[in-house]
Amino acid sequence: MIKPEIIRKDFPSGFKAQVIRRKGFNQRFFGIIVDFGSADSQPVPGLAHFLEHKLFAAEEGDLSLEFEKMGASVNAFTSFNETMYYASGLKNVGPMIDLLFKLVGQPYFTDENVAKEIPIIQQELAMYQDEPDWILGDRLLRGIYGDCNLAIDVAGTKESIASVTKEKLQAAYDENYVAARMSFVACGDFTDNQVKSILRQAMKLSNQYLRPGKPQKEADLVPFLPSGQDWNLIGGEVPLFMVAIPLPNFKKVLASRDMSQILLEIMLESKLGAASHWFASARQAGLVSQPLQISVTYTRQGAYAALLGMSPEAEELLDQIKAELAPDKLFSKKQEMEMRQLFEIHKRSWLAQTVRSLDNLSGFAVEMAEESLGEEDLFANVEQMQAMNFADYRAYCQELFKGASINTARLLEEHDQ
Repeated sequence: MIKPEIIRKDFPSGFKAQVIRRKGFNQRFFGIIVDFGSADSQPVPGLAHFLEHKLFAAEEGDLSLEFEKMGASVNAFTSFNETMYYASGLKNVGPMIDLLFKLVGQPYFTDENVAKEIPIIQQELAMYQDEPDWILGDRLLRGIYGDCNLAIDVAGTKESIASVTKEKLQAAYDENYVAARMSFVACGDFTDNQVKSILRQAMKLSNQYLRPGKPQKEADLVPFLPSGQDWNLIGGEVPLFMVAIPLPNFKKVLASRDMSQILLEIMLESKLGAASHWFASARQAGLVSQPLQISVTYTRQGAYAALLGMSPEAEELLDQIKAELAPDKLFSKKQEMEMRQLFEIHKRSWLAQTVRSLDNLSGFAVEMAEESLGEEDLFANVEQMQAMNFADYRAYCQELFKGASINTARLLEEHDQ
């Protein structure tokens, strides 16, 4: 795997910048990531996401229209522990960077524009709440973690959104949008002079717009329900189910949380994925027809695995999943040959996907921006994965899964009560 040239610069304020040179790409990508997301401490749930919306407002109007005028596209996202603003285009590199820093560094909150945004975000939340998988996820996370920010939707709740004021927005902005919690990334085919110019511009603009402050603290893990629970929800039109597995040992095993996430996803895919013996047997028995959606999520506040699927016999299938993930069966002797083979297959697949991801300019740039906050190293992880043997993989997964509890929720039609 050929590592792209990455030029990094740390400024005295704590602000970080990196320029990633990708030869042959016409598109240029620029982003600013903030070490603050929906699960972090904030005056009301959903305030980080509300901030993401309102930073596009300026006294002269919507800044996204200014990006359009220069032929650039702009967008943003909020996740559990970060918010990112990014723009891409072919031309106007300097003006695009200027405008991106203005977006994150010059907030414009008024009573009027905050009040106008409230029903827009409430409507966005309502759209998600109609989805069966959202209903299941909300029930599971709130049941496991309670009413903490980790368990609440990134957008917040209808009530918390309604309580947002310009003062609450300003307080959250002042605490979190500081130089030491922010990082800039540029990705594209840049000359040596352009690289120097971009870094000089980033330094100047960060000094102009961003105040000093302290880095984000590592949060305590949110307490969770220690024993597995099962919830049945009425009103489903499809026999959907979800499994959520809190992982209390996640931070204790490997220095790289990205690597922990990768290994656990490989393990769960090997146990329950489309290529597993378990899935073939369950499909033959008529318990499931489509592969499960498998993911592992980690945040400052906690980590969990999630499985989403559909089955006409969900209760029986969930019992099988619990049995398959029992500590004594996680890497049983009976399954060792299959687990070895699938580890090698998934390992090669991940390595191939990672190499291909370098050609996705925006996706790769976002990955590098996220790593700048989490002190991760994609290329070190690639080397570690290439060298990893089955014994080490098994030992890591067993430690990562230690203390996990299996919680389930399923949607039932009324006549199934």
